[in-house]
Amino acid sequence: MQLSSNFSLGELTKSQTATRKGIDNTPSPEHQENLKRLCENVLQPVRDHFSRVVTVSSGYRSPELCTAIGSKTTSQHAKGEAADFEIF
Repeated sequence: MQLSSNFSLGELTKSQTATRKGIDNTPSPEHQENLKRLCENVLQPVRDHFSRVVTVSSGYRSPELCTAIGSKTTSQHAKGEAADFEIF
């Protein structure tokens, strides 16, 4: 599922820890909408402004994934409202 021109749901939910530990990191429909807004209003404009690749290293985190990595289940990542990224 594409969230914006250059960002997909798969890259915003990808997690090596979730894969390794068998954690389901599927966002709810509400969280998917939050991720879509994040991509449309933050990530895509950053990519368009710099005309560079923006690589997301951490996006959505399910409550179980948050617990597994020592993050708070109330974080913006858990709501689909945050992403850590690098610009290349």
